[in-house]
Amino acid sequence: MENKKKGLNLRAIIPLATAIVSLVFIVVGLKDYGFWKAQPTPGFFPIIIAVVLLAASVACFFQIVKDKDSADVSYNRNELMVMLGAAAIILCTSLIGLVPSCLIYILLWLKLVEHAPWKAVITIEIIMAAIILGVFTTWLQIRFPVGLLGSLLGL
Repeated sequence: MENKKKGLNLRAIIPLATAIVSLVFIVVGLKDYGFWKAQPTPGFFPIIIAVVLLAASVACFFQIVKDKDSADVSYNRNELMVMLGAAAIILCTSLIGLVPSCLIYILLWLKLVEHAPWKAVITIEIIMAAIILGVFTTWLQIRFPVGLLGSLLGL
């Protein structure tokens, strides 16, 4: 008896979701932040990343659709932890802002999953904060969501 898969492959859901997210970022970036006005605008970098994400998502989706011999979907613990972390960042962004959410995620991942020593964790946190605040906020003038706490503090 031949075993043919019917319907949508469960693995295709993630590329579809990332394609939708990238389209939202492209539209919002172009509409609210712009792309280029004699120099890069705050939407420049997010739009570029969103276009790359869209291209990768579409390519991944078509690769998954063409693959008829794939095994059932199963995730290991670390893959689920990454997905849970991404969901936590999204939820915490509305409360404490994007930058603190990402830095807390990095801290928790390094300590709880990677079991990194405190010296390495602190060094990485400082470097990441400097990159986020220096490059993205100051140089590229990207306005990150500040969340409810940032709004209350007047940031």
